[in-house]
Amino acid sequence: MSTLTIELSDDLAARLAAASERAHVSQSQLVQEALEKALLPTGESLADKMKDVIGCVDSGVGDLSTNPIHLEGFGQWRK
Repeated sequence: MSTLTIELSDDLAARLAAASERAHVSQSQLVQEALEKALLPTGESLADKMKDVIGCVDSGVGDLSTNPIHLEGFGQWRK
């Protein structure tokens, strides 16, 4: 493992320390996770980039494809 030394503004250092305490993880771990997200491999799809948030919101609406009302006229433009 390599070591990297960086300079942070006082404000950023304080925010990092606060986030570290809230998450109960080391500042090093938070910085490593942020770098991992920021330096995603090229060619990665949007779905891959958003895998941690996909499906995290429940709209309260069931699967619209099971209700025939929502399918009225579907595909008509192809005729």
